[in-house]
Amino acid sequence: MVDELRIYTLRPGAMTRYMELAEQVAVPVRGDRFGTLLGFWGGEVGAANAVFNLWRHEDLETRRKLRLELETLPAWREQYLAHVRPLMLRQVVRFMDAVMPLRPPPAPARLYEWRLIRSVAGGAGELARAVAADGEAGTLGVWVTTAGPINEVVQLLAIPDAAARFARSWHEDGVLARHGRLVEEVESSLVLAAPHSPLR
Repeated sequence: MVDELRIYTLRPGAMTRYMELAEQVAVPVRGDRFGTLLGFWGGEVGAANAVFNLWRHEDLETRRKLRLELETLPAWREQYLAHVRPLMLRQVVRFMDAVMPLRPPPAPARLYEWRLIRSVAGGAGELARAVAADGEAGTLGVWVTTAGPINEVVQLLAIPDAAARFARSWHEDGVLARHGRLVEEVESSLVLAAPHSPLR
């Protein structure tokens, strides 16, 4: 299995329209025939004008074939792509192998945190295993990127209590404190699950 994290940076002010098109057109047209949608989020803090969506594929060759098929669908081209392209500034795709496979949150959550942790060269595997072993509360999945930005660990957390999240410091108690020798840079975004997100 291959997990795919897609991050779209939108033009400021485009989030509401983009989410409408995703929920009303993209998700119904795609279903799970072109990869399984695991989650869909809109940025609130950090990458505030970004959309994060997570897909699962059998393998990269199957994904390639299904993408070609999807692009032939008139509804996809005319009802979705034609309307979302003007809303987007850029797209970044990460193909990832799970070190800690995705699991649902123990209780429904609307607020999540995506962490993109760039490791020192050759250190992503060790860092990902360490992050997974930390057992940080709320961690739902940990991956290593295999294509897209490399030397990167991706972590997804459910945030049941935003105040508790901000009560602790990354520098005193977190990835940077425990594994700083393996880390070059961290990007963190707080995101809200979309109404059409399977993970919520």
